[in-house]
Amino acid sequence: MDNNAKIFNNPKIDQKYYAVCCKCGYVKTYQYVPITFAIKANDGKEAAEKARNLARVKHHKKYAILSCKKISKEKYDSLNDINRNDPYLKCKNIQEQRLIQGFESRIMDEPMPVNYKRTKKERKDLIKYKLKKETLFLKELNETMSIIYQ
Repeated sequence: MDNNAKIFNNPKIDQKYYAVCCKCGYVKTYQYVPITFAIKANDGKEAAEKARNLARVKHHKKYAILSCKKISKEKYDSLNDINRNDPYLKCKNIQEQRLIQGFESRIMDEPMPVNYKRTKKERKDLIKYKLKKETLFLKELNETMSIIYQ
């Protein structure tokens, strides 16, 4: 390799710093703790993908990433220090998590999923309505067919 060759796609040159706010789990059902992680990445999409694969982040949720913003190196270092000292990110089990003072105030509620299941009465009413519409349609069709073939 000659000395004049250029190196393309050097990851250290393209790397930028991002603050990615994520929904973190292991709290309660339909609740989360928002945590902002400092991530090195080439773009915001890659930063969000890396953050989603971190420990404690709700991987299975579609909207696990709350925000993704480009930040400076100083802000990146300060976010890493904050996360290093966060007792929630250090605890290994639920018992340690419960011992954290003021932790309940950090917990946020997720919107409850909508239950689309109908009751038995609603299903019967819907079936009656559809049958009535179908019989009206068939009567109308029979009348038009009898007029055509006469």
